[in-house]
Amino acid sequence: MLGNRVRQLISSDLRLRLMMIQIFILTGFILFSGLTIYQTACWLVGDINGIADAAQSGFHVDLLRYFWIISGAAIIIGSFIYLKVTHSILKPIQQLKQSVIEIRNGRYPALIDFHDQSDDIGQLVHHFNDLNKKLQLNEELRNLMLSDMSHELRTPLSNLRGYLEALNKGVIDGDPSIYQSLAEETQRITDLLSQVDWIREWDGTSQGTMITPERVKVSDLIDHVVKLYQLEFERKRVSLIVDVEPIDLYIDRRGIHQVLINLLGNALNYYEGKETVELRGHKQGMDYILYVKGPGQPIPAEHIDKVFERFFRVDTSRSRETGGSGLGLAISKEIVERHNGKLKLESKGNIHKFIIRLPNVSSPS
Repeated sequence: MLGNRVRQLISSDLRLRLMMIQIFILTGFILFSGLTIYQTACWLVGDINGIADAAQSGFHVDLLRYFWIISGAAIIIGSFIYLKVTHSILKPIQQLKQSVIEIRNGRYPALIDFHDQSDDIGQLVHHFNDLNKKLQLNEELRNLMLSDMSHELRTPLSNLRGYLEALNKGVIDGDPSIYQSLAEETQRITDLLSQVDWIREWDGTSQGTMITPERVKVSDLIDHVVKLYQLEFERKRVSLIVDVEPIDLYIDRRGIHQVLINLLGNALNYYEGKETVELRGHKQGMDYILYVKGPGQPIPAEHIDKVFERFFRVDTSRSRETGGSGLGLAISKEIVERHNGKLKLESKGNIHKFIIRLPNVSSPS
């Protein structure tokens, strides 16, 4: 649609017609003005007594000659100026047309260099440049995601293949430990695909899933999440403090439940130190704040924002088993933002604090 619109704006036939109409109007205006001045001058001279007929006739001839010379020069100069101005106006649109054609053919053109945004053309070029950059970014993210997914799946699939080939050839005998390893590798694939489904469902670059808010007791929701990890915290001898101010919020129960599972799971899986893991919640102005705080590996300052990118790991040397898929925080950020909230990380040394800020909405909007 955009390409068709641009082609309509800058078709050769349209440009030619516009130029001819403008030049015709310019020529007509100059000739009309010149003839009016000529006739007025002749009339005024004719009313002056004492001027010979021959002198008047010569004056008329000279005046007519200068009229044609000046009018012709004005038409030529005016047309030249008009063509230059028209070219400067249409140049960015011609570049826009060529860029649209390149995008249609699967290529991403360079940004159009046009800084004047004071008119419709400038704004059109500005919006097109923004669209071009977003398309390129989405393409890069898509390629990166496909590459990372391939890498993520290759490891457990290779392990499964190795075990199955060894069992088939009799190199190893089936025993409970082998079957447990096969089950773990299968579960890793299942978990990854499940998280990919969550990303697709909550993807902010598409329509995704609309949140279905319902009245939720936050304390009950958190109690349920804590119970899922209680035995694991006890097994790893990690202390957990839960302190949540009671409140009812209208939220998507399933979505926020997944966010809390991701954050508390990360606090446990990446736990390094002796400090207590904290899960707290309280009202703050018009918002409700939830945060998960605990010790882990120090995170470089330049990686603070990147932790919410898909497949990003601070420690790339971690295995997929201990380092997760790198999708959990990306999913969590998408879900929180769908609630018009924010998810951010505050890190000081080895203490990391993931903060969820949700609008304090206790009734349907």
